[in-house]
Amino acid sequence: MGGLWGRTELGLLFLDMFFLPEQLRGQSFGSQLLRTVEEEAIRRGCKKAVVETSSFQAPVFYMRHGFEEFGKVEFGIPGHARIFLRKDLL
Repeated sequence: MGGLWGRTELGLLFLDMFFLPEQLRGQSFGSQLLRTVEEEAIRRGCKKAVVETSSFQAPVFYMRHGFEEFGKVEFGIPGHARIFLRKDLL
């Protein structure tokens, strides 16, 4: 019904795709999945995580889980951008 696609590489966890259907949001499923993936990344030796999202998607979700913005590229649509976030995994 939902899931996360990412990879670990060179000590980094890259979160590529993360989706939960609307009816599962707000019930901690996303938080639990993210925590599980971060734990596995740490087990694999990762020290940092990186994700990119759109301003109208989920930057607040990631920020609530300790990610911080380190870059932004404005879209051609006023008020919207691609947001790049990172987190230390310790």
